[in-house]
Amino acid sequence: MEWWFEFETASDKEEPFSFVYVGDAQNDIKEHWSRVIRNAYSDLPEADFIIHAGDLINHGDADEQWGEWFHAGGWINGMVPSIVAAGNHEYSKIVQGAPRGLSQYWQPQFAFPENGPAEFKENVYYTDYQGMRIVTLDTNLRGTELDKQITWLDGVLANNPNKWTVLTFHHPIFATSPGRDNKEVRDKLMPLVEKYSVDLVLQGHDHNYARGMVTNVSEGTNAMSEKSDTVFVVSVSGPKMYDFTTKNWDDNGAEVKKSTKNTQLYQLVRVNGNKLSYEARTATGELFDGFEINKTPSGEKQIKETKPANQ
Repeated sequence: MEWWFEFETASDKEEPFSFVYVGDAQNDIKEHWSRVIRNAYSDLPEADFIIHAGDLINHGDADEQWGEWFHAGGWINGMVPSIVAAGNHEYSKIVQGAPRGLSQYWQPQFAFPENGPAEFKENVYYTDYQGMRIVTLDTNLRGTELDKQITWLDGVLANNPNKWTVLTFHHPIFATSPGRDNKEVRDKLMPLVEKYSVDLVLQGHDHNYARGMVTNVSEGTNAMSEKSDTVFVVSVSGPKMYDFTTKNWDDNGAEVKKSTKNTQLYQLVRVNGNKLSYEARTATGELFDGFEINKTPSGEKQIKETKPANQ
């Protein structure tokens, strides 16, 4: 039996669009993750792409787990492009005693833009879509390998003609699980995040949910941030869950606006000109979190809560 797969290519102009963002799927993919990705598509069937913030599977070289991931998404994967950041579980040791490397299934399965640093082919890249630049980094790579990404990122953000900018990678700048602290990632990325006023940073890894900012931003249509106007999100879409803490946020001058644990979530993002709307929904479709970013003609941002904090 043959299937029809329909898709629409992007416009070369700034036009309205939407996308789905999800954190780690990783475990029990067919049994428990399938409902998340299918409900996300049901809620936003016009989604132009899906951002996966790493750890799509549990063992990077387990072919059967990749089979589960593709089975869970089904024909959605054939119609909606994926923008994927490599998580730590996309890395594995193919030969005992050898250094961990990116899964042998990565490149055969995904065709990403080859516009990143030459040595990080197809796992560090950027995508321009109708007025937004989405930059995908590999935070598994540290030391000089992260430095090379930072140098490249500086150039990519300095020469960005788009109105909106999103960064996505696996390890959170501000950890949400006890005992975790990605200091090197934070120290090297935050100067560029603030220098270029990145709009959204979409992450995974910590198996719970947090959304916040570096400085306090009061709700309301005229709310402004004096220092940082970037919204940071950590989310999880699979059933594996960790304990939650705000300590790493508190210790580094960031404030959590909305959080939860033991909850599978998917996020829906809609962009229309100067307005970006964000929703986080539970696996069954219940609205959990929401905000809007509105940009003034001068480029300043107004950030408004659309889901009351006590709900």
